Amino acid sequence: HAMPMLARVALSRAGMWHKRCVSAVAHAPVALGCVGRRAMSSGAKTYEVVVFGGNGFVGSQVCKSLVGMGLKVAAINRSGAPREKEDWMEGVDYIAADVFEPESWRSVMHGAVSVVAAIGGFGNYEFMKKVNGEANILVAEEAAAMGVERMVFVSASFPPFPATIPLRGYIEGKTAAEEVVREKFPSTHTILKPSVVYGSQKGAHPFIAGIRALGPMQDPLMSKTPLQNFSGLPVIGGVFLPWSPVEAVARAAAQGAVRQLDKATLGPHDIAKFK
Repeated sequence: HAMPMLARVALSRAGMWHKRCVSAVAHAPVALGCVGRRAMSSGAKTYEVVVFGGNGFVGSQVCKSLVGMGLKVAAINRSGAPREKEDWMEGVDYIAADVFEPESWRSVMHGAVSVVAAIGGFGNYEFMKKVNGEANILVAEEAAAMGVERMVFVSASFPPFPATIPLRGYIEGKTAAEEVVREKFPSTHTILKPSVVYGSQKGAHPFIAGIRALGPMQDPLMSKTPLQNFSGLPVIGGVFLPWSPVEAVARAAAQGAVRQLDKATLGPHDIAKFK
């Protein structure tokens, strides 16, 4: 039988803390508990998981999943705490900071076990390459330098040509970030590549909300009918990939933050298993 989620999380966390404790005891004149030693060394509040883009569509759901697992969570984004409040948000410390000013958030990662990068956006070529690529690359580099053990990156499965043309900056940015995450966290990373992510979001633009509203119809059509067999076709296969519910993406990210999943890179069909 499958081990209950919280039990798995507890064991995973225990294993992560054990690695840190072995290192701490090896360099300490007196053997101290690892968590206690971390607190003494920093004097600041420590978090188990730091989520970048934690106020966004996907990032907020990742935070919700992590809080439900009983983890100490910090969310870093430019706008700070969400305007729309929900009870679970009491379990998240929201920190307003610019990702391109690491001196304003670097210390938040001190003592963290995992980092989740859920930064993304659309616009012109330069904007998309910067936000989807450079921002997430900076997070990966800083997290590795701070000794964070695991990293989860929310990337994407890209649409077929010619839809790739206007999304070139988005695709190049995400792809570059994936490469850096694999380089900096070779055996302790999780990269999520959902297709179109759907779900409800308060305050979403009507056009975006309208597209996402198609998800509950598109998802089963492409995952439970013969159409799913076309997803492996070259060039056009991406059209037949099932869209990904935001809750499943969030659960996959949360689990990847505390343990190594069966695959380091998860596509839409893999993410669907977290529904």
